[in-house]
Amino acid sequence: MRGDVTRTAEAAAPEAGSLPPTLARGAIPSLDGIRAVSVAIVFFAHAGLSDAIAGGFGVTIFFFLSGFLITTLFLREWRDTGGIHIGKFYVRRFLRLSPPLFFTLGLGYLLVWLGFADGKFDPLAILSQLLYFHNYYLAAFPDGGSVVVGLQPLWSLSVEEHFYLIFPLIFLLFTHGKVRLPHIVALLVVIVAWRYFRWQVLLDTQWTIYISTDTRFDSILYGCLLALMERNGTARRVLPADNRRLTFLVFGALAVLALSILARDMTFRSTLRYTVQGLALMVVFHYAVTRPDYWLFRPLNLGWVRTIGLYSYSIYLAHYVIIRILEKYGWFEGNAALFIAAAAVISIAYAAFVWHVIEAVPRRLRHRFA
Repeated sequence: MRGDVTRTAEAAAPEAGSLPPTLARGAIPSLDGIRAVSVAIVFFAHAGLSDAIAGGFGVTIFFFLSGFLITTLFLREWRDTGGIHIGKFYVRRFLRLSPPLFFTLGLGYLLVWLGFADGKFDPLAILSQLLYFHNYYLAAFPDGGSVVVGLQPLWSLSVEEHFYLIFPLIFLLFTHGKVRLPHIVALLVVIVAWRYFRWQVLLDTQWTIYISTDTRFDSILYGCLLALMERNGTARRVLPADNRRLTFLVFGALAVLALSILARDMTFRSTLRYTVQGLALMVVFHYAVTRPDYWLFRPLNLGWVRTIGLYSYSIYLAHYVIIRILEKYGWFEGNAALFIAAAAVISIAYAAFVWHVIEAVPRRLRHRFA
């Protein structure tokens, strides 16, 4: 099957307009910093601060960022080459995601076999982790546990992989004028309606809705929508750049996010919450990537913060296993601050090793498919 799609000079571009300068070339400002914030939210929630920190919101940010980044890269490729090469896209995704995942899984299985970590060798669970359907495995077997205790967060990788299978087709239809922004908005409405149906009619649990691809796809799609709105200029028209209105809109969006996290109503939390968060994140992301000089977003672009962002994927994969092993042996028991610090240092050191050693060759190979 041909992996690339070309167009003639007469063919329509995705939309009239162009990407903002901060998105047009090179690394996108603030994204690595946002990754660092996201993984910190998840880490501290798992490290014992879940009553104060909503770890699930960190995952939602990751989802949004993934959709925004992938769509922006597609738009760049379409602008520069006149098409997108789907085959190369999947090769790049495999080289980015799989080496850290396979290494972490292999090390985790070894630790369980040696008795250092808790877990059990369930062939179906192993298959679900390797083939990216772990979210539906956990939904079907909520008490089934994990091959390695602490690797439950792998459910979110399944959601992203399912997204990668679907969205390239949506983007191609968009570039050919078959799908437009109103269609994507309509899909977002359908997804929240489907969540409501599953919650009220099918009586699904909050956990099942939280981890299922069909109910969380929109958390990624809101990021895609923002990238498309950046391309056609809608985002800049709707969200003005002057500091006064910027401050009002950003802090208003942050207040909405805080309220969505604090809300206790179970129906809201399983249905509208992800929609509200997606809309608010569109505001925050727009200004974070187009106005990285604004005082609130400058810390996201500090060198050490960006480094944590680069390591964030491997931190996300391994941090909870590390936390559970520390808990298993009672290390730093009774000293929460020292426990969290130790878990953070070990997680970052592990991620640094994976980044500089395990990912080094795949990273070079990935550039060949750019």
